[in-house]
Amino acid sequence: MNVYAILNPVSAIQSLVGTGASPQQSRIYPGIAPESAALPLIEVHVTTDTPHSTLSGVSDSHSQAVQLSCHALTYDGAQALANAAFNALEGNGYQTYRTDGYDEATKTHSVFIDWAFVDL
Repeated sequence: MNVYAILNPVSAIQSLVGTGASPQQSRIYPGIAPESAALPLIEVHVTTDTPHSTLSGVSDSHSQAVQLSCHALTYDGAQALANAAFNALEGNGYQTYRTDGYDEATKTHSVFIDWAFVDL
């Protein structure tokens, strides 16, 4: 599943992270964002990508899970970004986990969302 393609055109996300045709412009990064990246931003990590096995072998369908790490300078900013991402993904799988985080070293807030896509 191309999560970037789902999130990038959503106006609620664009209003928070910017617009553009690349992660550097829109601040929706596959994997880890560069240290110099401005906040808020989203990191998308594929956590599992499992093909479905059948009696005749591995099928073309598979299940995939991703973790969205929504980072911002404030708690409310991280929550707003996570809520916009959740709303964009709704109807394309389901949320399996959500938790908040805070990094004392960088003084930034985060929301982590685990999302599952089935039968891709």
